[in-house]
Amino acid sequence: MKSPKPVLSLIQREILVGGMLGDCSIYRAKVTHNARLYVQQGAVHSEYLNHLYSVFQNLCSSGPKLYVSLDKRSNTTYKALRFNTHSLPCFNYYREVFYPEGIKIVPANIKELLAARGLAYWAMDDGYKDRGNFRFATESFSRDDVLLLLAVLKENFSLDCSLNTVKSTQYRIYVKTNSMVQFRALVSPYFLPSMLYKLQ
Repeated sequence: MKSPKPVLSLIQREILVGGMLGDCSIYRAKVTHNARLYVQQGAVHSEYLNHLYSVFQNLCSSGPKLYVSLDKRSNTTYKALRFNTHSLPCFNYYREVFYPEGIKIVPANIKELLAARGLAYWAMDDGYKDRGNFRFATESFSRDDVLLLLAVLKENFSLDCSLNTVKSTQYRIYVKTNSMVQFRALVSPYFLPSMLYKLQ
C-alpha cells in the first residue's frame, strides 16, 4: 500500500505564496511530471534560507548546499545557499497559477492567496528599507501585475502604496509613509531577527 502524498500545511502555503512573489521558484521538468520548489539566497542571508528550509524540510531529501561562483568581469566571488524539495503533486497548483505560460507572473487570484504571513515573507525575501519607508523589488513583473499587487495590498491589508518606475518596463512598489505603522504591525510578528533591520 502506497503512503499518501504530502500536502502543504496552511503555514507552508502562506509562506510559499510570499516566497513566490519574491525569489522562490517552482520547476517542472515536463508537463506530465510533478513540480518542486527551488529556493536560493545569498550566503549573507543564511539564517533566512535555513529558516525556509525548516519550513519545508518534511518535503526535502537533503539540506541547503553552498554554491560559489566567480564573476570574471569584476573578479568577485559570490556565495549562495540553495535547496529544493521533492517533486510533489502539492506544488503543481502553484506552478500552474504562477507560470501559466512558463514565465512567472502574479496569479489573477493573488487576493485569495496572499495573507499577512505571506506578505511578511515577501517583504523579507524581496523588500528593502528606503529612508524609513519600504519598497518591494517587483522589477521582474509586468506593469499590470504590479498594479494588481497594489490593489491587493489595499484591499487585503488597507495599505496605501504606489508604483515607482525604475526603467521603462520595470516597476517597484513603494509603501507610503502613512501606511508604514500598519505595514510594520502586519509583518513584524513573522519577521526573523536578522531581517528586522528592513523595518527599522
